[in-house]
Amino acid sequence: MANVSNAQKQRLISEYIKTAAGRAKLATSMTQPLRTRRDYTAVGRKTFLVEQLPDGALPIYDKDPDVTAYVVGEEGENILAITKPRRVIFPLFEIASNPEIPLTQIKERRFDLLERAQDLARAQIQAAEDERVFAILDSIAVNGFDSIAGGTNPDIPVVAPISGAVLADAFAQIERHDLRVARVYMHATDYADIRKFGRDILDIESQAALLKTGLQATLWGAQIVTSRLVPQGTVYVCCEPEMFGRIPVRTELTVLSADDPKARTIGFSVFENLGIGAYNPRGLSRLTVTR
Repeated sequence: MANVSNAQKQRLISEYIKTAAGRAKLATSMTQPLRTRRDYTAVGRKTFLVEQLPDGALPIYDKDPDVTAYVVGEEGENILAITKPRRVIFPLFEIASNPEIPLTQIKERRFDLLERAQDLARAQIQAAEDERVFAILDSIAVNGFDSIAGGTNPDIPVVAPISGAVLADAFAQIERHDLRVARVYMHATDYADIRKFGRDILDIESQAALLKTGLQATLWGAQIVTSRLVPQGTVYVCCEPEMFGRIPVRTELTVLSADDPKARTIGFSVFENLGIGAYNPRGLSRLTVTR
């Protein structure tokens, strides 16, 4: 429907929603735009390496025997700590969204059916992924370094404003393990301190396309990313995704028709089946900022 006018699109939608076959076509047409939007804006997918699992393959990965791996449990709720095995399996779980639009609103032409449903599903699935990713980072920061020689690695306490010296120490916590810092995640309030560093330290990215992904600037070769899901006063410094963890994907984003005639709504079932986990806790430093 990319090459038709809005009026033509509305007429096509009106025809499609009259039959089950038409609604199924609408659901199918949403799949690729949703995948593009989700992958473009999701912050969590920048943290770990995304890997499409071949049919029949198991999400099993090697880990250092001296560290603890952290993975999201089978139901997608709990964070599991795995210490003993040299290899760890990442449980797979579903993330789903069910956007529904009343038929009366469709007839009123208050918004485009496909665009509205895509926006709702994209926001919900992206937030669900990111919440689990940051939950793993919190678990690592609290418990992930107990078995590493040289002591634990607790939060680095910081009194605002954040300074370049403190961030340099956080980078060093990761680089001493022969890893390279790739991402720094923070709340927009904490990023205000970083803005004051000056362009001799901070490389400000001005392209609108980059800003929409949450990427704000680069610092010593690492990308600074802001997200509303990062708690204010918390800064995550992470190593390269392929050295940190994986997001194995069994079923990519899929859209099915899910109408509810009794409620007089047109709906879609949007879901994916994946796992999320970190097998190298050495790849994280977390700052706790007091204001």
